[in-house]
Amino acid sequence: MHTFKILPIFAVLSSIYTIAMVSADAKPPHYSALRVMAEAAIADCYEDAAQSVKVQITDEGFDEIVKGSRTNLSHNAKCIRYCIMRKNGLLNNDNSIDKENILQIFQIIHPQIEKDILLNVLQKCSQEADKQDNNCERAFMTSSCILQELSEDGVTDI
Repeated sequence: MHTFKILPIFAVLSSIYTIAMVSADAKPPHYSALRVMAEAAIADCYEDAAQSVKVQITDEGFDEIVKGSRTNLSHNAKCIRYCIMRKNGLLNNDNSIDKENILQIFQIIHPQIEKDILLNVLQKCSQEADKQDNNCERAFMTSSCILQELSEDGVTDI
């Protein structure tokens, strides 16, 4: 279970936490294991509430996440992130941000970030993300917003 508590940090919030900054052709030693975890996360994941568009992993989309890409992600990378967030409890059933689970992860990984600051960031980002109808865009908006808001609050060591 701990693997899945850390996985969101890798793939979901890779806009916030960068696993590895690797060259264009290099793959980190944990690439295959991360791929297996990501594939498990998308096993029953759909882009839409009607469950008509099944999320698939492309090599390009997965590589964007592993390399810690933060902007201009492909639609596939955004969808992979969404599925991992959903699978690991970072989103509620209605795909809104699960603030409590995100707080728990931050307390473990980045205890230097004050809880009140993070709560304010999560509230603001939740309001922004809720404007997105597309689940994949919502996940991207969430992680991008958290990174941006924390940066504006002076938190740059994430």
